Amino acid sequence: MIKEAKLCGDSMKQYIKQINLCIKVIIITVGVLLSVLYLVPGSQFYKIWSYLATIALAFAPEIWRHIFRLKLSDQTELAYYLFLIPAMVMGIDLDIYKVWVPFDKIVHCGSGVLATVVAWEILEQVFAKKQPAKWFRCLFMICFATMTAAAWECFEYGSDKLFGTHMQELISVGLNDTMQDILVAIAGSIVTAGIIVAVSNTGKKATSKKS
Repeated sequence: MIKEAKLCGDSMKQYIKQINLCIKVIIITVGVLLSVLYLVPGSQFYKIWSYLATIALAFAPEIWRHIFRLKLSDQTELAYYLFLIPAMVMGIDLDIYKVWVPFDKIVHCGSGVLATVVAWEILEQVFAKKQPAKWFRCLFMICFATMTAAAWECFEYGSDKLFGTHMQELISVGLNDTMQDILVAIAGSIVTAGIIVAVSNTGKKATSKKS
């Protein structure tokens, strides 16, 4: 039974890796295709810097691993690649944010959830032997998600000012939209952090009872 479970787990891991690779290739292909269309005279595809950012962001898990020496789980990488599709490809590259304004807030809430999961994996790896107090874990996850949301807004603003891109599609509403984006991400982070801590505590209690 143990061998069968291990084989099943290994096959599932390989399956997720293959899915990650396929989605990554699709995102890169779309970014390259849009970049090529930008070069066509009279083309309506004018966001070359966001297309290049889409390609670069597809390599973020590898960059993260090499810089910080921390590896995201295959499941989290899958969530990240799936997040890039609505956030970059659909939202910014294909102008869905202009067509349906609430889509922007949905994506920012999702970014808060994803950043919180990444922060949890950081804690799991850095404090592998002994996890810190529950309040610290919650605080770290929420702060990490807040930092990520703020950094992304700075990136969008800097890209628009320096390269003339249009990443801040709702720029006409100014500070209110930026703050709403950050607050929505924080809200998603708070809920996710609470769930993660509650589930992890429940799992620990169940394990201690069995032992």
